[in-house]
Amino acid sequence: MTGSPPIRVGLRLPQYATGWPALRDSACRAEALGFDGLWLNDHLWTPGRRHADPAFDALTTLAALAPLTSRARLGTMVLSASHRLPAVAAKALTLIDVISNGRLVVGLGTGSDRAEHQAYGIAFGTPVERTAGVRQTLDVIQAMAAGTDAAHVDGVLDAAPGRPGSRQRPHPPIWLAAHGPRLLDLAGRRADGIVAAFCEPGVVAERLAVAAAVRPDGAVPLAVCAYLYVHPVPADREALHWLAPEAEALGTTPKRLLRWLAAKGMVGSGDEIRERLAEYAAFGVTDVVLVLANRVPQDAVEALADAVLQPRGVAPATPTTDAPSREANLVHLLLGRRRAAGLGAELAVIDDEGELSVDELSDLAERASGHLASVGVRAGERVVVAARDSRHWLAAVLGAAGRGAVAVPVDPKAPPDVLLGILNDCEPSALVVDDPEGAPQGDWTVIPARSLGEGPPLAPKAVHLADLAYIVYSSGSTGRPKGAMHAHGDLRAGIETYAAQVLKLGPGDRCLSAARLFTSLGFGNGFFRPLGCGAAIVLTSPSPTVRSILGAVERNGVTVLTGVPTFWAQLADFAARHPVGDALSTVRLAVSSGDSLPPNIAESVRTDLGLDLIEGLGCSECSNVVISSRPGARATEGTGEAVPGIDLQLMDPDGRPVPDGEPGRLWIRSSSNTSGYWRRPDLTRETVIGGWIKTGDVLTCTNGTYRYVGRTDALFKVDGTWVSPGEIEHALLSHPAVSEAAVVGRPDDRGLTHPAAFVTLTAPLADPETELRRHVAQLLDRRRAPTTVRVLSALPRLASGKLDRLALRS
Repeated sequence: MTGSPPIRVGLRLPQYATGWPALRDSACRAEALGFDGLWLNDHLWTPGRRHADPAFDALTTLAALAPLTSRARLGTMVLSASHRLPAVAAKALTLIDVISNGRLVVGLGTGSDRAEHQAYGIAFGTPVERTAGVRQTLDVIQAMAAGTDAAHVDGVLDAAPGRPGSRQRPHPPIWLAAHGPRLLDLAGRRADGIVAAFCEPGVVAERLAVAAAVRPDGAVPLAVCAYLYVHPVPADREALHWLAPEAEALGTTPKRLLRWLAAKGMVGSGDEIRERLAEYAAFGVTDVVLVLANRVPQDAVEALADAVLQPRGVAPATPTTDAPSREANLVHLLLGRRRAAGLGAELAVIDDEGELSVDELSDLAERASGHLASVGVRAGERVVVAARDSRHWLAAVLGAAGRGAVAVPVDPKAPPDVLLGILNDCEPSALVVDDPEGAPQGDWTVIPARSLGEGPPLAPKAVHLADLAYIVYSSGSTGRPKGAMHAHGDLRAGIETYAAQVLKLGPGDRCLSAARLFTSLGFGNGFFRPLGCGAAIVLTSPSPTVRSILGAVERNGVTVLTGVPTFWAQLADFAARHPVGDALSTVRLAVSSGDSLPPNIAESVRTDLGLDLIEGLGCSECSNVVISSRPGARATEGTGEAVPGIDLQLMDPDGRPVPDGEPGRLWIRSSSNTSGYWRRPDLTRETVIGGWIKTGDVLTCTNGTYRYVGRTDALFKVDGTWVSPGEIEHALLSHPAVSEAAVVGRPDDRGLTHPAAFVTLTAPLADPETELRRHVAQLLDRRRAPTTVRVLSALPRLASGKLDRLALRS
């Protein structure tokens, strides 16, 4: 086996026989390496034979580490229910969850060291009493973490205030260390996971079966954590050298200590450790916490990261423990499920050529797979799709996925040098175009899009969920385009979170995106999210204009209309000059994403057009919208709230969470996150960190509401203060003569940066620069007032519809 293990990997930190600086630095380094969790035992002394060694207890240390880390989960492995009064433990745990911004996992157990209890004057209790103690502590944690004014647990809490409560609601995940039937029954009914220490995979599976048998219907499946010793062996001499200090302290030899560790966990090369982890995953283990011996150097931690995290500091690909299957193929997710449910006759697509049912689209996709196979396209090879939005585009993308190849949608009108750059970068085996004449030539087969339906039907290929399925290239506004890679399993998150829970797409909906399908927004809201939710998609081949989109909406009864802010501004301006009548009467939801939506435009769409408009923010790196306002919201300020199922953090430049209300860079954790950029390991290491995507978007968050500030590459400093182009643009747009505005930072003759504004006007101004500078200065301040104002006939935009700030700076 090669690659990363198909389970989350945590590290028990070196809390024994060490000092605070070493423990602190080890935690920060482990997080940077990409370990999913940082864990601590709950002991008052050092377990084993050297009780007098320094020992850091779990709760105090986690509270200290919480503000020093930012991404990895923090957990107890495991908290002894007998060490503290349940309410004291619950209070500390909820505060750690608050301090860590919702990263706590509570491993909870009975306590097993009788001598430790005796030494510190703590009653050990009978097995029945200790089990009862776990049950009571579980009750109290769940009651107090909910943050109520009067938590109550019979015999323990009597109207006890639980403020502030945990950040994770209703409580942090609680995993029980359970091996007997009583605790396994309690875990199955009440907890979120189980912990098994030093057990073989089969034993873990047996315990899971007992707990899962009593799991309530509809409950989230149990997490299953294996706690194991580990020692990487990149070379025999090196491995023994790392163990020498601990062996000497214990009065034994490194070889004997190595044999003992092997009996309690995993010892071996990187491949051997990965194979062993795969065995645990096959038996249902979702998490492991790996424990290195005391006193080993940091080199051992680095070697362990090399063994189980690939590449270092980068999130592993989407995990899967199943064998390849057709059900894992995205074609099954979008079409096969509906056919299997007997819904093949339902409407799937409306384009300029007519309608297609689910069965007809599936047949077209299978014929496209057959055509690609007939010209030699093999699984894993790239298929670039440079075609207009139509059923033929769908055939190309779905046919490539069905073949097990990798679809690469690109702008069919991209300049030749841009298209050729992408082709040379991804080295496809096929290029699908509308018109083969004039198509770039190279080591790829040029395929007319219309010919794809002429191939022999070929059923979708069995794949792993983690197999690469599509690559979305950026617009290239800040350099050469980069391709975010996505697996077959990545689409599910966007369907089950944003599409189902925010847009609430379903049968009967007809969805049209003014953003083209090759863009990340169009690929999502115009393609896979509607199909995955049982809705139909409406496609128009010509380049979208306000008139053409209005016509398509009216003809086809569109219910969900998506566009970038530029489209909504153009629609609002068009409607102010031309009555649109009932053209939009079927639209139940309007969606804006892809860039910041000016509040005055949003209000015009809502008020003048009567549309329920929501705003969202996403990125091609997570193939999803992660922040969105909700249908019915009338607010004109703020982007919205986090989409359910998506973890978000706002970080400072050092990767630490910012206080509420302060601007920070957006980090995203989602099961749809990219595994990296195609052939760009440097950018991958900068962007994909642990399980998180570090975006270039800067936002603030106040009481759970996010507000977009700008892009990190768009912000600039004036007189030592960061300035957001967005706030100046909003001020300019509040002037009645300004229809569009863009602001960038540009240096003057002395090299000092000042705001430069570019505007389009609805009415002429005698002195635009003076009047608009004064207007901004009155609304904001003189420092933010643009030093230059240029009036343009139109602002430069990328093919995706986003503002081309690079062109404005130059």
